[in-house]
Amino acid sequence: MKLLINQKTRQRFGPAAGFTLLEAFYSSTLFCVLLVGAAVSMQIFGMRIYTLGGTKLSATAGALKVLDHVRNDIRGALTSDIGNLSTVSDPSTFTLCPTNTLIEGAALRLYPTTNSVPCTVYYLDTSTATNNFMMAITSDGVNFTTTMLASYITNHIVFSEEDCAGNLLTSYVNNRITRMELDFYQWEYPVGYVGGSGANAYDNYRLTTRISRRLLQ
Repeated sequence: MKLLINQKTRQRFGPAAGFTLLEAFYSSTLFCVLLVGAAVSMQIFGMRIYTLGGTKLSATAGALKVLDHVRNDIRGALTSDIGNLSTVSDPSTFTLCPTNTLIEGAALRLYPTTNSVPCTVYYLDTSTATNNFMMAITSDGVNFTTTMLASYITNHIVFSEEDCAGNLLTSYVNNRITRMELDFYQWEYPVGYVGGSGANAYDNYRLTTRISRRLLQ
């Protein structure tokens, strides 16, 4: 009888797995392109957010400057009147609101003393397309020095007189509160398009405040 001899079978391995030089080059190139693209996208997004935040801060700072002018003059005024201008660009044509009507209008006239001069008039100039909010000061009642405080105003009733509950008044009383509201718009991004796809590049803002006089007359 012939005995079978156990023979160990040699294990065969397939070819070693790996990348060719060309495949490694393509892979590294694609990775670099994706990495650079992601970095550029993040940079553009960051600049967009920075510009948006800077625009809103600029609008807020400008609104606060306007508020400072009006607030200081109202608090220091002895007499304040609300009305409109017969000629929208001429502060000397200020007219009071009619009797027994709501005290609201586009102009505010302030007297710091019992004299008719000096005098300060805040008014909305609608003679231009930008609807400018102006401040005019006179020392003789005839010649006015004007300063533009804000532009692109969209509301036409800027000033009104209210009581402590926020109700509009029809007569001037000592405990009244002067309400000022400015609705304006400006570009949301300094670099934008007018019309077409850039129609949404404008953003609207509203400044509302209530101020009472310190000197009651």
